[in-house]
Amino acid sequence: MNHVSKLKPNQTISIILFLFSCFYLFLAFQIPDYALPRPVDSDLFPKILGSFMMLLSIGLFFEKDAANEKEESEQEKEEKSLPFWARSNTQIVVTAIAIGAYIFLLERAGFVLTTFIFIFGMTRFYGYKHYVSNLIVALFVSIGFYVLLTRGLGVYLPPGLLPA
Repeated sequence: MNHVSKLKPNQTISIILFLFSCFYLFLAFQIPDYALPRPVDSDLFPKILGSFMMLLSIGLFFEKDAANEKEESEQEKEEKSLPFWARSNTQIVVTAIAIGAYIFLLERAGFVLTTFIFIFGMTRFYGYKHYVSNLIVALFVSIGFYVLLTRGLGVYLPPGLLPA
């Protein structure tokens, strides 16, 4: 029990993530194969995701803590002097709400439109002010992913408001 109290917060979180990724991989290997042969089956993405989660949790366990207590208190003081929208807690909440809205609108508005609005809005929220280049990047990424996933990999994505 003495070893548990010596663990750093990153190590504790990494152990939890490692156990979760093991459980996730166990469930991913339970996904049945699709009846027809396909180049990318429905179980591939969960297996890749679980493997990466496991590797990243191992990396987090061995990562060194960069900040000490003095640096943390200075960061907290700087955080309080920032405007409300620039604080990390606010950014986490806004990002979580944006992801929830993305999930809610994905089927209704379609992949391309929802992804475009999400990318454009989040990059703007996090401070990228070049509207034209932001617009172009968001448009090309959303259309590029749509074409890659639907035509290249044969994945169904909701077209939404766009003509099929």
